[in-house]
Amino acid sequence: SPLFFRLRRPDWALIEVVFLWTSIAAMIAALAPISPTAALLIVPYILWVSFAAVLNRAIVALNRPFAAR
Repeated sequence: SPLFFRLRRPDWALIEVVFLWTSIAAMIAALAPISPTAALLIVPYILWVSFAAVLNRAIVALNRPFAAR
């Protein structure tokens, strides 16, 4: 994301990933009654975002503090 790579603010990107994860979960929940197959096809994406969030959290924990430049 531009927050992580361009602005070099992993702490802000970690907040952003919460909204991304929530929107993916909502999409899975909304698709499930319509097309269970479509909902299942989104599951790897939410797993990938979850893994990226764990990595992002580790970066934030290991590299605090982040200051605006």
